[in-house]
Amino acid sequence: MGRGIKPKPPKPKKCKCCPEKFIPRNSLQTVCSPNCAIQLANQLSERKKKLESTSARKAWNERKKDVKPLSHWINMTQRAFNDYIRARDGEICISCGSTTAIAYHAGHFRTTAAASQLRFNEDNVHSQCSACNTHHSGNIGPYRIKLIEKIGLQRVLALESDNNSHRYTREKLDTLRAFYRAKLRALIKQREAA
Repeated sequence: MGRGIKPKPPKPKKCKCCPEKFIPRNSLQTVCSPNCAIQLANQLSERKKKLESTSARKAWNERKKDVKPLSHWINMTQRAFNDYIRARDGEICISCGSTTAIAYHAGHFRTTAAASQLRFNEDNVHSQCSACNTHHSGNIGPYRIKLIEKIGLQRVLALESDNNSHRYTREKLDTLRAFYRAKLRALIKQREAA
């Protein structure tokens, strides 16, 4: 005749709220007491609210990005590009050769107003002291002479004759911004390693 098989006693579990160990009444029980059950429910509720808040904030930020004008994205990309140019060239002015200026800019040979298609062209932009860039309107005469020495006459003539119109999209600007940030990081790492 069949003998009754005794079920194994349940193993003790650690409460999810306090350090107490307890023997659960069923496999779904995760806390040792009603007080711990309330505390766990409150913690889960807080976590859920935080997740909802985070996702709502993320959705809001995405909606905000979508309504920002293209000029915002151009300015953001210009900042990343200019940071790279200043790091690439160092603290020396292409126009006057100054190495003691208070501030250095990324000075455009052909201005963004005159040739917006060259805004992110590395041949067109070089480190320039703030005096030459701002107060002397780019100090273009000496800039051109030094630019010919630096990149060659053919490339300077190519810049001067480039009159193709170009229209930037947000996606293209995002790609350019990421590219120049990565290029800047790589340049910094390379200099630190040397």
